[in-house]
Amino acid sequence: MANFALTGLFNKFYGVVIRKGDLLMNLSYRKKLKDLSSLLLFIAPFTVLYIIFLLFPLVQGAFYSFTDWNGISSNVRFIGLANYIEAFTNDKRFINSLIVTGKYTVATVLISNVVGLGLALFIENSVKIKSMLRTLFFVPYIFSLVVVGFSWKFIYTKIATNIYQLTNIGFFNLDFLGSHKIALISVIFMSVWHGMGYYMLIYIAGIQSIDQYILEAATIDGASGWKKFRYIKFPLLMPSVTICVFTCLAGSLKVFESIFVLTSGGPGYATETIAVNIYNEAFGSANLYGYGTAKAVVLALIIMVVSFIQLSYFKSKEVEA
Repeated sequence: MANFALTGLFNKFYGVVIRKGDLLMNLSYRKKLKDLSSLLLFIAPFTVLYIIFLLFPLVQGAFYSFTDWNGISSNVRFIGLANYIEAFTNDKRFINSLIVTGKYTVATVLISNVVGLGLALFIENSVKIKSMLRTLFFVPYIFSLVVVGFSWKFIYTKIATNIYQLTNIGFFNLDFLGSHKIALISVIFMSVWHGMGYYMLIYIAGIQSIDQYILEAATIDGASGWKKFRYIKFPLLMPSVTICVFTCLAGSLKVFESIFVLTSGGPGYATETIAVNIYNEAFGSANLYGYGTAKAVVLALIIMVVSFIQLSYFKSKEVEA
């Protein structure tokens, strides 16, 4: 009888424990479900807008790249890979735009980052006028590329001519936007001028994040200014280099506004980048929307592949203090 009573008491106690455990599990499950519902509620507006204005046009654009649609007609004819084959086999203008984009990208990425890093190092050593120099070099980045493009077009075509008439210096008499040889250089110069302040600020933030004790220790060990930069500062700045190169690379590969405002791809096709070429094909006189969309898909793939390679490489070079 005693054993039977003890067994009953144990079962009763065990049953109470299980019921409490189930209750706690239900409360925990309900809390997690409530948190998930709140999260979904917060991201729902962005998700809906993302699907409507980005994901759906992206998928639709990929579909139109396999058609000969002109962007206006209701008739859409599927032609498979014909647009892609045409672009890489018979379209010399598209191949030229790839080359122009490559030259523009390499030059802009290299010069912008070198100048941005140089300015950051110079400004960080200019104690008294540091704030003024930061503002001075960053101001151009505030303005739209369209505004900057029109301003530099006026400088190249009007101000340079007036300076030549006053000084008779041959450099200012160059046809900056009308010459096949220097039109692209003129565009690159404007792009570097516009973006260098942005990269400068990123590099300044990277320099300020470096532990000063490391630099002081290097100074005590007899390291010169160049050695401190080469073996300490620059390796610790690699996260900033990764960000700057990625940003500049992606922007340069899809550059449109500055080219369109300054030269519209001319003279001839000397400054016609892929983005400008796509615009001319899809929305120009040709009205080859499907063909232009195929080129846009190619551009997107190029950006993804190049960005992935660049990020993988520079991430492998990053070190921690």
